[in-house]
Amino acid sequence: MKRLLNLIPSPTSKRLIIYCVSFIAVFFVGIAVDLACSGEDDPYDYYVSFFHNNVQGEHNYGSFYLSYNYVFNDEEPESEQDINAKEWAAYLGRDIKTEDVKAALYGDAKGDSAMLHDKLIGKNKLPDGLKSNSFFYAIAFGNNDSALQYYLFAKGVERVANFGYDQWNPQPVDTNKLYNSGLEALKRAKTEKDKFIKLRYLYQAERLLHYSTDFKQAMAVYDEYIADYKSDSHVKGWALALKAGEERRLGDTGKAAYLFSKVFALYPERRVQAYKNFHYCSANADKVAALAANNTERAFIYAIDGFGNMEYNIPYLQKVYQYDPHAEAVGVLLVRELNKLELKYLSPRLGNQLTYNNSYKDPEAGKTNQEAINEINELQKVCNKLSADGKYAEPALGYIASAYLSWMEGGHTADGLNYLSKVNNEKLSPKLNDQKQLVNLLLTAQKFEKLNDVNEAQLLPSLKWLDNKVAEQLKKIKSGDDNGYARGYNSSRFASSARDFYNLVLSTAYLKQKDTIKAALCILKSEKIFNPVDSSANNNLNTINTSPQFWTHYLHSPQVNQLIAWKLNPTGSSYLKFLAGSLSKIKTNELYDLLGTDYLREHNYSMATAAFKKISIKGYNKGINMYIDSLEMADPFINQLHDYPKVFLNANSKPFNRLMFAQKMLSLQGKLKSDPKNAASYYFQIATGLYNATHYGNAYYLISYEWSSYDYGRQNLYSYDNDYIKTKTAEQYYLKAYQLSTDQEFKAKCTYMAAKCRQKQITAPDGIGWSGESNGQYDKAVRNNPYFAGLKSGYSKTAFYKLAVNECSYLRDYLASAKNKK
Repeated sequence: MKRLLNLIPSPTSKRLIIYCVSFIAVFFVGIAVDLACSGEDDPYDYYVSFFHNNVQGEHNYGSFYLSYNYVFNDEEPESEQDINAKEWAAYLGRDIKTEDVKAALYGDAKGDSAMLHDKLIGKNKLPDGLKSNSFFYAIAFGNNDSALQYYLFAKGVERVANFGYDQWNPQPVDTNKLYNSGLEALKRAKTEKDKFIKLRYLYQAERLLHYSTDFKQAMAVYDEYIADYKSDSHVKGWALALKAGEERRLGDTGKAAYLFSKVFALYPERRVQAYKNFHYCSANADKVAALAANNTERAFIYAIDGFGNMEYNIPYLQKVYQYDPHAEAVGVLLVRELNKLELKYLSPRLGNQLTYNNSYKDPEAGKTNQEAINEINELQKVCNKLSADGKYAEPALGYIASAYLSWMEGGHTADGLNYLSKVNNEKLSPKLNDQKQLVNLLLTAQKFEKLNDVNEAQLLPSLKWLDNKVAEQLKKIKSGDDNGYARGYNSSRFASSARDFYNLVLSTAYLKQKDTIKAALCILKSEKIFNPVDSSANNNLNTINTSPQFWTHYLHSPQVNQLIAWKLNPTGSSYLKFLAGSLSKIKTNELYDLLGTDYLREHNYSMATAAFKKISIKGYNKGINMYIDSLEMADPFINQLHDYPKVFLNANSKPFNRLMFAQKMLSLQGKLKSDPKNAASYYFQIATGLYNATHYGNAYYLISYEWSSYDYGRQNLYSYDNDYIKTKTAEQYYLKAYQLSTDQEFKAKCTYMAAKCRQKQITAPDGIGWSGESNGQYDKAVRNNPYFAGLKSGYSKTAFYKLAVNECSYLRDYLASAKNKK
């Protein structure tokens, strides 16, 4: 269907005007390349990038930057509408306004239809809505019969050349009408003396014959009349594009690709389209280059081929530089190679050195390191040659890129700083100067073996510079001055780089030297770049949690206490105040909630109660929880045999928030001392509270900020996982309750609950928790729970035992297996 759509013009009114006047042809026969998606994920922000892809060629080659799409979008570097309107304005005279021409040709089609109607019936006046348009006036009363007749002809073939394709009601293309209209256009062209109009008739003839699928005759029109036509009009380029399509349709894909490369080079309003058609031809670049008339054409051919390659492609960069070292495409291709190395080597290297986030890690990355390092060294040679030769428009690009490659490889900081020093006295473009500053920041951070007050002070100016660049870009996005992704790389490259620098570079440096608090501040700063929070919104009950996941998983109470102190009373060096500035973007209430939650994880219920009481939200002390839907809240002291279905509340219970849970657990701890006779009951209640606050219980939210089915039986990741995943503390408390009791029914119950806790300490295979898939080794382990033997031997006469056997399939399987062994 895509091929058929390429043959048939779009049905929209704008496209109708474009086609009916024959100023441009949007579709070529044979364009079958998928269009880039829009309104989805940013196609550039899927790997870590500190060398911005728009440092070179943004206006002319922006669509060909490295991305996961074939091209980022279909927007051409120049507008055909603007180019065509300017040509018509220049042709009609200096009093004709370009914007009037554009409005007339590409605006509402009803207006010019009304004008034509009035002119045809001889009223000799324009409708009121068109009187002020200089183009309409010139066509109607400018004594230019050639222009008017051409316009009338174009309108006459509108219905033939411009009908939409309806996949639910497809209609065949009327190739006969297209063919006859093409012959009529050619006939008019032969008698037309006005060169401007004559060329457009010729273009109409080729276009209509082309769409009639008579490619030979269409090509004959181009070869005989248009190829040597003396004109600088861009219509010649659009005709050349048709000629290229005709060559492809007639089987000469090499010639077609060559012609598309000429369209790409000379007509920026057709560059993206020509690029796609070049690749659709699937021609060998070397064979196409053999057709080229000069080295400049050869450079463009290899550049187009290079833009379509996502893999290692330095040879194409070298060929383009060899044939035309001045070509802008050289810089674009060079940056593409840098971006490929960021994707292939840098991103997994930085991710794999993280000690806290497995989602970044790539276990396959190490296999390609040496290959990538070889590519780094080879590309560095090309970069150094580019700067040393001085032929490229911005030769400093080479040394700045070499400096970045030295940083990327690691361990070559001195070399990188030396490369940067070579361009210290050169006048750089704003983008290249910004890139130099960013590379300098990376190298400066890398040269310090350990960050301390002295070298942090050296970093501070560069960090402030980066913050200012981020603020400038985000301000443009907020004001609507910068088009593109509102929160993605395309519109905010410095914001993306700052995010990754603080998260993957600076925080990692602090974690290596075990400075978790400064690492936490870096991660906070990273996450708040794109997601700022109004610090005054402290009384919003139903806010989502805005702390970074690193904070909610890895920080302990002493560290959170220090962060709260810095938020309430900023002190320390200028660097520390700068880094801690992001604390203004996180809520004080939330920090106290995190502090209290950490104390819950540490089983310090007295301090947890004190922390939660500092939360200044009305209603929190009455049971409202800050970060959980009230309908999901539960009574964590309900004991049940099964984890599923969960019992959240019963007739005599109430939902608990974290404060209430801390108070209850503190009360139970106190009763262990004040009422030792009933200690067994209190231990059991504490154990039940601990169990329900795990992944498997009814109140996970008491110690965790998130729940995932993938957490079922996984290995430990966080400091509190012995409780949250492995239920070890709950098991200990059930055993204490068991030891202090003489009641057989109660002891049986304690044993069974300890068995449930021990089961959770068996690491489950991936998928067990959510898919129900079976696994022989895991199934065997859970059926041989060590507590089952004691339950059978000591409590088989109890009512609880009979209930447990009836309810627990694992216990039944154990008993059956034990019986078979006898």
